[in-house]
Amino acid sequence: MSEIRVGGQAFGDGVLMRSKKYWALVREDGSTEFGSITSWLDHHPKWNVFFIRSIISFIEMIKFGFKTYTRMPAANNRRLLFWMGVYAAITLPLSFLLRGWLGGGILVNAAFQFFCFVTALWALSRGMSGRVWSFHGAEHKAVNAYEQGKDLNDAGAIQSCSRVHPRCGTNLVFLLVVLMALYFPYPEAKINLLFSGFYTMFSLAISLELFRQLIRFPKSIVTRIVLFGGRLLQKFVTTKEPDDGQVAIASKALQLVLALESMDGAKTRYVVSN
Repeated sequence: MSEIRVGGQAFGDGVLMRSKKYWALVREDGSTEFGSITSWLDHHPKWNVFFIRSIISFIEMIKFGFKTYTRMPAANNRRLLFWMGVYAAITLPLSFLLRGWLGGGILVNAAFQFFCFVTALWALSRGMSGRVWSFHGAEHKAVNAYEQGKDLNDAGAIQSCSRVHPRCGTNLVFLLVVLMALYFPYPEAKINLLFSGFYTMFSLAISLELFRQLIRFPKSIVTRIVLFGGRLLQKFVTTKEPDDGQVAIASKALQLVLALESMDGAKTRYVVSN
């Protein structure tokens, strides 16, 4: 297993790869951007404790994602915002209608959470173009190739790797959907609004903490069982087979992040030795 843990994020026209310290974005048009990453927890380690670190990490993840999307072409951003608006226009009214017609039972809530998840995937694919799933597959193949020690300049070697990965955010989202589906709405509307807010934060923190522990042991039987649903979603929904060009883009982004890490390591060794 490689020492540097790398993850990624797919877009409709490229791939972003990131390590703990650096990120790199490569697009189909050949443009490239990169930069450094810092976490508030790195400077305030006393807050790196259960629950609190998950909330902080989630906020940082949302913030980083927002900054990344602002780097996309304006037309792409408008398209994504439009389809996210369509998603909200469908799910928000439906949530009130379902509770009004069928009540607030746990089965209704579970069905609604599943519907929201599927609708979000549909809106995302429309907002970023369906090619986002192919780039997602390319991202996973490149990371798997790196972790297996394969040549990142060999498209064939990368293509031979799986497009399913245990650290994929799909697994995390699946865990969150399952926990959210277990929520039993309170009959009183105002109290339910308060309780549902607390439960959402609780579910998010538990999902992040559970996911954090599971990915430490990706080959264990427990991890395979718990993440089985997320892996199925990756295989059949959130990733598709990429072409060689998409694999090359993902590999270039990954190699750029590794090069930044290597330069940082060389600089650190130089400082220590002198």
